[in-house]
Amino acid sequence: MLAVIWILAGFAIYPVLRHWTPPPPSPHRTHIAIDLSYLLTAFICLAMYRLERRRLDRRHALTLVFLVFLLSSFVNKIHNFNVDRAANYIPTIPNETLQEKLQASVIQLSPGVVPHSYRFLPNALVLWMQLGGVRFDAARDIYRLLVGLLLFYVIYRFACLYTTFTGAVMAMLLVCVVYPITFELYIGQLTDPLSHLSFLLAFLFLETGDFACLLTSLLLGSLAKETVLALAGFYAVFCRKEKNYLAKATTLCVTSAAIFLGVRQLVLHGGLDYGNISGTSLAHIGDNWRDTKWQGLFLITAAAYLPFLALGWKDTPLLLKRLIFYLILVLFVSSLLFSWLSETRNYMPLVFVLAVVTARYLCGPSKNPEPGMPSE
Repeated sequence: MLAVIWILAGFAIYPVLRHWTPPPPSPHRTHIAIDLSYLLTAFICLAMYRLERRRLDRRHALTLVFLVFLLSSFVNKIHNFNVDRAANYIPTIPNETLQEKLQASVIQLSPGVVPHSYRFLPNALVLWMQLGGVRFDAARDIYRLLVGLLLFYVIYRFACLYTTFTGAVMAMLLVCVVYPITFELYIGQLTDPLSHLSFLLAFLFLETGDFACLLTSLLLGSLAKETVLALAGFYAVFCRKEKNYLAKATTLCVTSAAIFLGVRQLVLHGGLDYGNISGTSLAHIGDNWRDTKWQGLFLITAAAYLPFLALGWKDTPLLLKRLIFYLILVLFVSSLLFSWLSETRNYMPLVFVLAVVTARYLCGPSKNPEPGMPSE
């Protein structure tokens, strides 16, 4: 399975590496793609249902699949209305126009739009649909829907490691409450859904101890957003009791550094300095800190569920505690240095973990000894 994933990833990014340009969109092919996306959505939901029927009765499995579809569709609908169809980033230019221009620059690996051009895997997936004659906005929405389905399902599976079926469903709902708040102050670039999915998969594999899947999640996830590579540092610091720890930690750190530097060399064709790590300067740090918008947004996103960590502190698993404090530090510092503190979608990986902690506190721990098996 991992070999197939790596082959598919290589196939996906090939048009970007070759700088292919999509043809003019075809209305007929766009409609066909939309119809096929409904069939693919149904297939993914059926696969989730069949998988969960091994663990749950029919009623619970159907409810879960319906909620996965409902929540991902709900979040994407809000995103479409408040971001894609708005002009809230540059008031005179629709965000969709900015998205399409950014897509054209990223698939050409333009140094002029770093760091976006380092994060070309999501754009490559959309590009494949464009190459088939699909209009950009339709390809973008199909990408968001399919990745959104996987995202909410993995939230559920991650939560099942720590809480009951009801708690895992609640974790999904808690994420859905915060997610739309993070749509403020950005144009809707494609990186975040796939980046957030890579974080969730990494959390899942950290707990289950599946090193090969963890390595794959970090390396391929970094092609959506490089922040996920920080979890290599988490493994090196907190997973010292793992079997063959030294070899695994070295592999994670060396390969993470290699892909981080290699992608930047691919785009820049030259030296790497602070200014082109993420397109920011040293002066940006002071401007970022003085920005008055970030405090309130941080409070209702990254810190929204922190009180439940305090309430359930004694019963919260150590890995979740470590992840929370590590992510608070890493995501805040990386946002300060290389992004904007007010871009709170960067804190969603922290929200995922806090949502699970909150659900565990409210619904109790999983009573089934087998990881990932709901007790209801």
